[in-house]
Amino acid sequence: MIKVTVLYRWREGARFDHDYYHGAHMRIARQALGPLGLARLESDRALYPGQPRSGQVVALTSAYFPTLEQAQAAARQSAPVLMADIPNYTDIEPESYLAQVAVHALP
Repeated sequence: MIKVTVLYRWREGARFDHDYYHGAHMRIARQALGPLGLARLESDRALYPGQPRSGQVVALTSAYFPTLEQAQAAARQSAPVLMADIPNYTDIEPESYLAQVAVHALP
């Protein structure tokens, strides 16, 4: 399983609309990535006491794909649609990475 993670780090004066991100943007992501092999989509809102400090992650998304090839193709093909939606919820530049996931079952 391959996980594509996109995260947003807070910076002073930034804007981030969590309602839009976890609602409308995730619908757009499911529509764009679903036909390209998406197995699971998660979005997180980081919880901090008070306001986040610069550098802290405020939100992230994890998209799971069966193979590296599917993840890479999905990232390439969906990038124009997903990137065009970013100004609707933030002015923070996203960071992304790919990882191979190992599942460790509980005994």
